[in-house]
Amino acid sequence: MSKFAPHRKSYNNPRVASTTVCQKCLQTGHFIYECKSARPYVSRPSRTEMLENPKVLAKLKAEGKPSVEVPEEFKKKSGTANLILEAKEKEREKQKTTGSDSHPKKKARR
Repeated sequence: MSKFAPHRKSYNNPRVASTTVCQKCLQTGHFIYECKSARPYVSRPSRTEMLENPKVLAKLKAEGKPSVEVPEEFKKKSGTANLILEAKEKEREKQKTTGSDSHPKKKARR
């Protein structure tokens, strides 16, 4: 750009307001690219923890939203995988007691 050309004022530069919230440090007064603070840890409850709260559940039901009750399998401390493994173990025990001849024997290699 020539030094003699007229300079235009850029309207693309956003101005920082006192209500501007930084998305990194969650403080007001600057943008994320100007931030010099560290990112704070903000713990938030999981969806299951939120739905176990009776106040939240009552509020959602009062608003007429669909049922959001937590299924029983998610409330248990032992996982679904443990239940599946137990069922397979029982099935294996049942097969052992009924007879091991139900499976054809493998042919010997030459």
